[in-house]
Amino acid sequence: MDLPELAEALVSPLATVLLAWAIGNRLSTHWANRQKRREETRTAANEFYRLYGEFFAVWKLWNYSLKNAEDPERVARRWELLKRAAAAEAGVEALLVKLTSERRFDEPDIEALGRFRQGFQTLRQTMRDARKLDWGSSDHPEYAAFKRLASHVGRLVSTVDQGKSPTISEAQQALISVTSNVWERR
Repeated sequence: MDLPELAEALVSPLATVLLAWAIGNRLSTHWANRQKRREETRTAANEFYRLYGEFFAVWKLWNYSLKNAEDPERVARRWELLKRAAAAEAGVEALLVKLTSERRFDEPDIEALGRFRQGFQTLRQTMRDARKLDWGSSDHPEYAAFKRLASHVGRLVSTVDQGKSPTISEAQQALISVTSNVWERR
């Protein structure tokens, strides 16, 4: 077999191997990126659920701490609870920055995020005013609205986004909209 015949015999198998390698490499990269997005989404969702649970723990402990308000130990405990509420609220804010910088949202989702943020602030504001968060019934209108918003936001956080990332301008506008005080009145 002369050199041209040998080269011709090797080109087809070599091209096939290179093509298979390129396709396999591309599929492997795509799969790894997809897995990473899933893991990041799961981590964000777990953080959201943790913060939601912290809200309820602090709420119940806060209301209990208001009994025997003059007890010095309870006064110190209330300060610790306020710090926990502020830290949980900061965690929600950080999550909102993450979501709005990585995903595109339509107006109803922006509204749900903004209203949830305002609902989450209710606990700290109630504590600041040394009042009880009086959502005594699962039917309480504000409590029911908060739970609906939490479900909506939980769904947004836990869904793996497959879409195109927002531009910087879109991300900025989304965060400004979500964190706007316009949602206080609703």
